[in-house]
Amino acid sequence: MPHIVTIRRACSLTLGLLLSIGAGSVPVRADTELQNVLAARMSAMKALHVREPRTLEVTGSIAGAGLQGAFHSWSGPQGQRYDQWIGTRFESSIRVGGRQFAIDENGNVRELQGLMQQRQRTEDFINEDGFVTHPEDDRYLGHVTLPDGRSAYALQVTPPGGLAETIALDTHSLLIDRISYDDGDGVSTSDYYDYKVFSGALLAQREIDSNGDHDYDLERISERIGVNRPMERGVFAIPVNAEVQTAQPVTVPLEEHDRHYYTHVRIRGHAYTFLVDTGAQAVVIDSHLASVLGLQPQGHLEVVGASRVGGMGVAPLTDSIFIGAAKLPVHVVTILDLHNVTGSFQADGVLGYPFFASAEVRLDAAKHAMTFGKPGSLRPSGEGFPIDVDRQQIELHGKVDGIPGRFVLDTGNSGELLLFSPFMKLHPELLPVGQRQFANSYGVGGSAQALFAMVDELDFGSYRFFNRYANLMLSQQGAFADRFDAGNIGMGVMQNLVVTFDVANAKMYAAQSTAYDDGRFRTRTEPVTPP
Repeated sequence: MPHIVTIRRACSLTLGLLLSIGAGSVPVRADTELQNVLAARMSAMKALHVREPRTLEVTGSIAGAGLQGAFHSWSGPQGQRYDQWIGTRFESSIRVGGRQFAIDENGNVRELQGLMQQRQRTEDFINEDGFVTHPEDDRYLGHVTLPDGRSAYALQVTPPGGLAETIALDTHSLLIDRISYDDGDGVSTSDYYDYKVFSGALLAQREIDSNGDHDYDLERISERIGVNRPMERGVFAIPVNAEVQTAQPVTVPLEEHDRHYYTHVRIRGHAYTFLVDTGAQAVVIDSHLASVLGLQPQGHLEVVGASRVGGMGVAPLTDSIFIGAAKLPVHVVTILDLHNVTGSFQADGVLGYPFFASAEVRLDAAKHAMTFGKPGSLRPSGEGFPIDVDRQQIELHGKVDGIPGRFVLDTGNSGELLLFSPFMKLHPELLPVGQRQFANSYGVGGSAQALFAMVDELDFGSYRFFNRYANLMLSQQGAFADRFDAGNIGMGVMQNLVVTFDVANAKMYAAQSTAYDDGRFRTRTEPVTPP
């Protein structure tokens, strides 16, 4: 039963402050329309006397998703930082010396080295007016009218090493009205209003971020702006990553139900059963257990599973979660109704990203055992792989039938392989020929229709798995329609391996388990009920 849960976060954690800096001449190789727009942009910046400040500090308010909050940003020669509080949620992004780190409310610190780092390169390119000085990285899309009636020129920009984003330049002011970019299963936008120049620094005092579901829009209003003032000492210091509290590694049993793997946790001395799920971005507590514990969810959030659905919210956790003798550094949990999410077995909760970020975790499904300790405490075992944890999931590069792609490693997926609909559109040769057998994938948000197929080969690193059962997803929305990943590798594959996740160091290791079978002699007969 495939499963993946993505929690929509409150912000994208980019560090762009929308500083627009006038630049030199526009190269003549740009096409005429683009050249005219960029020349007008440069003239507008000169007329506003825009220049880069030595330091810039901004504070303001945030509202959205039923919550109120605040933000604080700093920018100077030593680095950049953005902090955001909204209800009990907290997010911070710090950049020093070309390295960027993201910190969440549970104290998990991750260095951005994958997709989010690529997005930041594009944000920097836009903020520095790189699209003016390097029109060879632009594509002019023409005149557009935004939903609120603003008239704009649209340009797609793709700097070297960055992800494509579209900017809308106001036809009157030539200031940026909107930035839009692919994000998961859709397009996210940032709209900018009420520009003003503060001692040379150009700032949009109002910003609205949206993923298309306007119930979850987030509005920021800048209220206090400080230009060229001294920065407080230590503002760009990188905090230490939160770690599980245990003197030595702990081994606990795993229970298997409906091909999902669970472990027992203790809260207030009572035992509860939690799904071990690298595909979830949060530690989740079922709504019934939350009621028993007296947890009051704040605001509302969007959960992306088989489809987009509204969740109950997040709640501060004053009690401790223990696994064996180890205490988890979890301070904020997500509240969801987990009824029927993993089949007939009712889970009390989910151990997602915050658990894996604070511990090094080894799963041996064949022996039904999980060993974990502080990051770096387990001796490496097997082949090492770099992983991308920028999106608070575990993603790595692999191949399916020789076609490369990025895959989510999802221990909450009981199946073998999901291939997402955008990837299938790019590679229709992977669709089964002849009679098509339909299948359903289940998770938060219900079921999603898919086609069942046998995939000849799945590769990652030196591992080659043959004759894999795959669901070819037909969803146009939800986690199975992600635009960046080719698919999802589940426990049906990982049960052949002893897998060690060292998320804090963006590494994983895989060794053959006692149940290892690469499937090369597996029957090609389709099962009556696809897994």
